[in-house]
Amino acid sequence: MHAEATRILTNTVASLLPRGTRCGLVMYPDHWNTGDSAIWWGTRMLLDRLGVVVDYACDPWSYDPRRLRTALPEGPILLLGGGNFGDAYGREQGLRLRVLEDFPDRKIVQLPQSIWFRSPAALDDMSSLLAYRRDFTLLVRDKASLALAQEHFPSTATSLCPDAALALELPAVDRTADVPVMALWRNDAESSAVLSPLPDGWISRDWTLQGGVLPAEEARQLTTAARSFKEWVGKPPASGEPCPLRRRLAWRHMPWLWDQLAEDRTLRGCRILARGRVVITNRLHAHLLCTMMGLPHVVCDTSNGKVFAYRDTWIRPPESHETQLVRFANTPAEAIDIATDMLAGLSPQCRPE
Repeated sequence: MHAEATRILTNTVASLLPRGTRCGLVMYPDHWNTGDSAIWWGTRMLLDRLGVVVDYACDPWSYDPRRLRTALPEGPILLLGGGNFGDAYGREQGLRLRVLEDFPDRKIVQLPQSIWFRSPAALDDMSSLLAYRRDFTLLVRDKASLALAQEHFPSTATSLCPDAALALELPAVDRTADVPVMALWRNDAESSAVLSPLPDGWISRDWTLQGGVLPAEEARQLTTAARSFKEWVGKPPASGEPCPLRRRLAWRHMPWLWDQLAEDRTLRGCRILARGRVVITNRLHAHLLCTMMGLPHVVCDTSNGKVFAYRDTWIRPPESHETQLVRFANTPAEAIDIATDMLAGLSPQCRPE
C-alpha cells in the first residue's frame, strides 16, 4: 500500500504542477519535530523529481510578500502540508491566512493537510475567507478532513492526497537497536492519553525538545553544515518579534542549507526510532517512518483522530490494517501489551540480551 499511496501523491501533485512550473514554497518548519521536517524534505524531493522549480521559500518568521512577488512575479504558491490546518497552531495558520489575503488572485495550493478546528467560530471564518478564493486547491490527507472541507468549504477544490513524507527516499539508517522498546510519545494537545509506566529497560521520549536545545550526542550526529548553519541562524524569534537579519539573509542566499537541516532533522528522528526493537507511538510520522524502515511498531491515535483517520483512508481493506510490522492499539496500556507480544515474537537475534 505504501507504493500505491506514493504513486497517488506523485500523480496528484503532478496534475497541479506541470513540469517546468516555477513556484513558491511557504512554511518551513524550523523546529525539532521530525514529522514536519520529513514533510519538507519529502516535498522538496517530490518537486525535484517532477521538474518543479522553487524560486522562493520561507519560514513563518521570514515571510515577505514583497520578496515573494519579486522572486516569483507569477506562478503558484505552495503551502507546506502537515497537521496544522485549523486553529490549534496559531503561527502556521496565521501565515496561511496572510498568504491567502496577500495573494487573492494567485494560484495557491495547500499541500496534504489534516484539518482540525477546535472553535466553530474559527471554522466559520475560514469558510468565509475561502468562499471568495477562486484559485485555491486544498489537498487533505484523510477522509474525515475531506468530509469537513466539503461541508464547510463547498466552493474550494478539495482532493484526497497522501502525506508528502511518502516521497522520501531514505538512506540506510543504523538499525542496531539498543533498547527493547522505544516509546516515541507526544504529550501535547494532540495526545489522547498519558503513557502508562513502562517495563524496565524500555525508553519513553518524544522527538520535540524542551527549549529547543539538542542533546550533545544528537548534535554530534548532525552534519557539520547543518549544525554550523543552525548555530549561525539562531533560534526562531519569539512571538511578536521581528525576523532577525541573519534569518532573512539565510533564506535569500543559502536556501539549500535549510534543506540540509530538514534532512538532518528527519534522519535524527529515524535514528531515535531505530533504537527500539519495537516502537510504540502516537505520532503519525513515527508510524510512517517505521513503515519505511521496516521497524515493528504499535500505533495509538491522537485526540483529534488524525492517525487512525489516515490509516482508515489509505490502508485498504480494513482487515489488512494490522500486519507483522504494525499493530494498532486503543489505549497506551493495550499498546504496551501488544509491544510485549511483538517483542517475544521477534527472531532470537533480534531479542534483547
